[in-house]
Amino acid sequence: MRKTLLLTMDFPPEIGGVANYWGNLLLNLPEDKVVVLAPENDNSLDFDVKQKYVVYRRRLLTTSSRVWPRWWPYLWQVYRLCRVESPEQIIVGQVLPGGTIAWLMKKILNIPYILSFHGLDISMAQMTKRRKKWFRFLVNSASKIIVNSDFTKQKLILVMGTVKAPIEIVYPCASILPLNEYSDLILNDFVDRYSVKNKKIILSVGRLVERKGFDQMIRVVSNIRRKMPFIHYFIVGRGPDKNRLESIVVHHNAEKYVTILSDVSDDELPYFYKLADLFVMLPRELADGDVEGFGIVFLEANLFHLPVLAGNSGGVPEAVENNVSGVLVDSSDIMQIQQAAESLLKNDENRRLMGDLGFERAQRLYNWPAQAKRLEAFLG
Repeated sequence: MRKTLLLTMDFPPEIGGVANYWGNLLLNLPEDKVVVLAPENDNSLDFDVKQKYVVYRRRLLTTSSRVWPRWWPYLWQVYRLCRVESPEQIIVGQVLPGGTIAWLMKKILNIPYILSFHGLDISMAQMTKRRKKWFRFLVNSASKIIVNSDFTKQKLILVMGTVKAPIEIVYPCASILPLNEYSDLILNDFVDRYSVKNKKIILSVGRLVERKGFDQMIRVVSNIRRKMPFIHYFIVGRGPDKNRLESIVVHHNAEKYVTILSDVSDDELPYFYKLADLFVMLPRELADGDVEGFGIVFLEANLFHLPVLAGNSGGVPEAVENNVSGVLVDSSDIMQIQQAAESLLKNDENRRLMGDLGFERAQRLYNWPAQAKRLEAFLG
């Protein structure tokens, strides 16, 4: 594999899909062939010293109104790093502004660059004529392109018309995994704290944003509970939509059976998966183009032998095989969601079978070493 410099604004220990994506892929690539440039972070040193590859942390964007463009420090740091590390190619985690900087390195130092896309970044680049034109130029100047799903690939082709560079799909994989052993004390405390003994538990995990569709499931659970009073719905995550979701819970008088938790650690999260009976997330595409590019949480749920109820949107059908690892529904159709949820909750054997099939599929197709091997071969 040729020596590669990764430019990314999102990298561990920062939390998020893109940070998780690159953090796990790089763990499985040759450490002497990878160099990373990422922003400074309060806890970055603790993370960086544990890695076998080299991570450079710099302040990449300026806050000074007297400096334009704001990414001028980013450009300077990339140029200096290229002179020191002599990479043979550059991977760009965010097309703007990273793609512009990588293009300049191509012109100045003759280093080819590779663009990486996750879905929303394509939509954001279409918001103005100027951005759209520059986006097309950067894509046409790239030597290769990495995408996180076939949905993202098709979205890029739709926007571009034709793409000259070869495109490789490198799927994201699960980061929250089942524990080898579970503490009975913690499990019992969980059951007692939330009064969920002998109840069917529905679980959602994700960033609290409108796109995820948690509001729809709150409404569905409120309806279902009239027929099935033994259910409890947990939403685990942080995000700007929390207040709106809490107001919907109050509106439906659902405080006793819908719980939103924003302080759950990665160490605690496996216990929620362990006790759950059904995993639900209902992504939908918003008017601004915000869409689920794939859906790692569905794979995580499957690894805990959980069946999933998923919104048929964006790249979700690649993460969830309909009627195999879960059930796909129209996220805008309350009745369809409710019927699917009721059917799954009533049929223990069907849930068990889907959970087992989902587990086998997730292990076989979506694991970091296999995806990193695809990436390594593509990078050359």
